[in-house]
Amino acid sequence: MDYYKVVTEDMKSLGLRKNPNILQFEKEKWVYEENPQPGNQDSGGIWVANGKGNAHTLKKYMQEKGVATKLFAVEIGKILYSNSYRTKTNKVRLLYEVLN
Repeated sequence: MDYYKVVTEDMKSLGLRKNPNILQFEKEKWVYEENPQPGNQDSGGIWVANGKGNAHTLKKYMQEKGVATKLFAVEIGKILYSNSYRTKTNKVRLLYEVLN
C-alpha cells in the first residue's frame, strides 16, 4: 500500500473534523503522535490517505475550502486503524512532494 499525507502550505496538519492537535511536519523527519489511540476515533493518531487517488480527493476538498496544500508520499509507523481510504498511524515521515 502507498500512503500519502496532505498538509497545509506551511507544513501543518489540516485539522479536519475539528482536530485541535495540529502537528508540524518536515520533509525526511519522523513526526510522532504523543498518545496514539487504536481504532476509528478522530484523536490519538496521524491520518494518511491510502493511495494517490484518495490523497488527491482530499487535496481538492481543501482547495474548495480555500486552503492551499502540499501532497507528500510518506512512510508510516504502526497501523492503528485502516479502512478503504485512510489509515491512522503513530508516526509519519514525509518522503517527497507529489506535484501531480
